Amino acid sequence: MKVEILYQDFESFKHYCNLNQINITKTEFNEFICCNIELTFNEKDKLLYEIDKKQLNIQNIELLQEKNIKII
Repeated sequence: MKVEILYQDFESFKHYCNLNQINITKTEFNEFICCNIELTFNEKDKLLYEIDKKQLNIQNIELLQEKNIKII
């Protein structure tokens, strides 16, 4: 996923990712901070819930790619 965050919210977002084991794979500093993140379906649902409840201040969110990994 790709998320856009205001500069003042970036530290709290990094902390949230760290607590929830969400991997930030790429960070770009433009008008907003753009982060590519890797997360499971459950983590994605939780993230969307947190955004919906205004716990996280995310400006924009975009699904880039989905992977299904089968563990044997």
